[in-house]
Amino acid sequence: MVNKVPISRIRETLGVTYGHIYNKIEFLEEQCLKFAARREERLADCFRASDPSFATDAQVILVNWPVKRRRGTIPLLHMATVHQGSQFIMAATVDYDPSVSPGRLDEEMIQSGDFALPRSMRRQARLWSAREYEAGLVRMNRAIFSEDDLAVGGQWRLPGTGSRVRTDIFMHAHMMLVKKLLGQDFERALFCLDAEAGLAAATSAIFHPEVAERRVDIAEVSFTKGMTNDLRNEYADRGRKARRELLEEHQAAVADTVARHDVPELQALVAAVLEDRLGELDPAARGDLLMREGLRWPFHTKAEPEKTIRLRTDLGQHGFLELADVLCRASIHPVDAYFNFARRRVSGFERGIPTSANAGRIWHAYSFYEPTMVPRVANILRFYHNYMLPASDRSGATPAMKIGLARGLVYRRDLLAA
Repeated sequence: MVNKVPISRIRETLGVTYGHIYNKIEFLEEQCLKFAARREERLADCFRASDPSFATDAQVILVNWPVKRRRGTIPLLHMATVHQGSQFIMAATVDYDPSVSPGRLDEEMIQSGDFALPRSMRRQARLWSAREYEAGLVRMNRAIFSEDDLAVGGQWRLPGTGSRVRTDIFMHAHMMLVKKLLGQDFERALFCLDAEAGLAAATSAIFHPEVAERRVDIAEVSFTKGMTNDLRNEYADRGRKARRELLEEHQAAVADTVARHDVPELQALVAAVLEDRLGELDPAARGDLLMREGLRWPFHTKAEPEKTIRLRTDLGQHGFLELADVLCRASIHPVDAYFNFARRRVSGFERGIPTSANAGRIWHAYSFYEPTMVPRVANILRFYHNYMLPASDRSGATPAMKIGLARGLVYRRDLLAA
């Protein structure tokens, strides 16, 4: 499963039925969840008296949706929060609830009069209703199905059972899980978020008390995606050149800050640049500027070219040196790296293949046909990454070992005996 072997190939190699494979996947997910639950009861202890940083983003996983011998796709959101440094996956969740039937949900909403109410006032506001979701599917798949197909297609349904969770509810639930695992014994935490609509608002709402106590900072990170490898390398060269030029310009201030505060050179340089550019602003104006316009990061990297950082929690509590520390750590590269790992390791998570015929439509050859497979495989992959996959460096440590939850690798025999 985690070495990009499609289910059809597993069936062919092992000579078993699809039902047998799906039962084994369900069993493995249960074992992974039980094992992880016991270990992660003490996860909060790993962050006691520390200043952890986390990166959160979401990727779209497409599930095939067959109608009249044609393929449409259903997008499910796979959201992950990754601890920077250890690369431990704090949470990996999917906006799908397999326990609720959309048709039954519709019936309950009709009986309670929910459809006549604003969504904020409904009894059933967490999930998409069947009629509202199907209308959304029609809009998304008009490039695949003709108007005639849409008119005579009959009852459109998800394969299998289950309902999609509304995106805003999903984001809040994900961050609530992260907060539960993080605990309250940390000193100061930084959450680096992709600039997804609603994600920063959800994080701010869930961590509102900690933000008010000035123990949590929230930074939205955006950068230019889709660049070629050569162009990313060019931007990385520009970033190194900008760092050399700014170091030469602020050489004395950087040397003094490093000597007095024992901080990294880059942090001292960013502090000097911030003081030079924003020093005349009062704290409120500075915070408003960093939240609305953000800071264009001059030190481009190959992973995050043309990065802009919007700090949503600068209430004037930070000195320039502390502010520089927050900005230097603001990155969503850890979660992007995990998503790339997921697409490389799970055949059902990979992107579609453009076809030369059929109007250049995307062919999702290995996408799952059963949506319950997405959260199951996501849970298995999270466990494998955290507890069973050794690092490629000399340490050979897993993320769980780096963060302090394990002393060694977890082997298959340990998982099966859980």
